[in-house]
Amino acid sequence: MSITLYSQYFNPKLSRSKGRRVPLDPAKKYSDESLVNILKGFGFKYEVRDARYPRVPWESCKMYVLEANVKKSTLIKMIERKLR
Repeated sequence: MSITLYSQYFNPKLSRSKGRRVPLDPAKKYSDESLVNILKGFGFKYEVRDARYPRVPWESCKMYVLEANVKKSTLIKMIERKLR
């Protein structure tokens, strides 16, 4: 199953209404490098692309397309735990 994650899900500068999906404390510890390390640790195959998140189209961000057999919400919670 293909899952798309945007770096904006973890951006501490964004409000929840603008697309952040994790609490503020873990979001403050986020970086693109840390997400890549977390995805490698989980063993998922992924691809990184430059993109624009639809809710904030004026900011460029990274889009991670990965193959995983978990739900997107579960994956975001797993990443949040690793960021704590």
